[in-house]
Amino acid sequence: MHTLGRRPAVAAFAVVTALLLTACTSKGNPAPKPPASIAIGLLVSTTGPNAAIGQQAQLGAKLAIELVNNDVTDLKLPLPLAAGAGLRNGTKLTLVVGNSDSAPEKVEKEASRLVHDGAVGLVLADTLDVAAPAGRETDTIGVALVDALSTADTFADLNRAAHFRIQPSDRQAISTALALLYRERDTGDEFKRVITAMGKASGTVGEELANVRASIEDLSLAAGYEIGGKQQIALESGGAGDSSFVEKGDAVLAFVLNAQDAAAAVELAGRLKGKAPVIALGPGVGALDTVKGNNQVLRATGWSGDFAGRNPVARVVGGMYEQAFHAKLTEVAAAAFTATMLLALAMNTVTTDLSPPTIRNAVQQFSLPATQIVMPWNGIRFDGAGYNQLGACVVEQHAPNGYLVIHPVELAATPTLSL
Repeated sequence: MHTLGRRPAVAAFAVVTALLLTACTSKGNPAPKPPASIAIGLLVSTTGPNAAIGQQAQLGAKLAIELVNNDVTDLKLPLPLAAGAGLRNGTKLTLVVGNSDSAPEKVEKEASRLVHDGAVGLVLADTLDVAAPAGRETDTIGVALVDALSTADTFADLNRAAHFRIQPSDRQAISTALALLYRERDTGDEFKRVITAMGKASGTVGEELANVRASIEDLSLAAGYEIGGKQQIALESGGAGDSSFVEKGDAVLAFVLNAQDAAAAVELAGRLKGKAPVIALGPGVGALDTVKGNNQVLRATGWSGDFAGRNPVARVVGGMYEQAFHAKLTEVAAAAFTATMLLALAMNTVTTDLSPPTIRNAVQQFSLPATQIVMPWNGIRFDGAGYNQLGACVVEQHAPNGYLVIHPVELAATPTLSL
């Protein structure tokens, strides 16, 4: 009773305090005014062997910036953007591009330069060997780096606080491929052994190849399959190495890094047609679209143009992309669009303090459902290590009109073709 009797006095004190604070804020210390514009930095290769990837990433990022800066409510995009143009506080976004030149020794300096020049958050669309030092640098300076392309599992062990990876991991791609093989047991295609095919590399990429090989073997054994062990197939320039030991009942998981690996995987699949399926995974699977000839390769991927054509958000975004740039939305452009939009939407949750540490925390806490992204994922939500817990892969098979989703069943456009 005594406590209840004091509540009016406490409430009155709270009201007076609030009024005093409001008076102080409005007269002596006015609330900071949000900036008219703020920059997002994009780290890509604008020169060198990966310049084409960098160009696609720039277009995807530019489209995301345009969507934020312009009133597009008539497009009925289910994105959590405020009515009108810009962020909810009226701030417009600009995009500043840094050239990584696909050179690990240059990217740290370029990332710091972008932040020094005003970028409050960064997006990266480059290769694994560039992503590693970029993540290390941004973690040191405390600015959010949203990584559009990296799938490497090695990042999960680094416990970085500012390197956010949106893509499903290599282990997820392996698990998805194995799930398809398991599903086929009811069709008469009983698989007993999994064999690895991959190329050779050194440094950071070489370490990831070793990790992928170990993951394929560990996950295959856990799923009840035998493994090829030392019987592995080399993806080499001009084709694949010896595959004479492959038998009926085997399945090949080919980890492809680039267009050369993709072409070798296609050659291997043609050679093994009728004997064993070849399922490609890794950062080079997008290059399978450009390989000519009778493409028998399946692929486990975090992007699907087939699914995008049936996704309401992806259809609108893809139409805008095609109208603006006179080209089809690609895997790289879609990933860069997603990463840039994610960073922008996280910034949209911040009221006035658009500093790099505040934005980094906003990214960590931000999430998007599957209905608000163009990718075939369950959404985006980061764990404490910066990994997207809702990333997901699909398996596609080549058909006369391009790759079509065949797994999982709920996303499949067509029944599984003959393996």
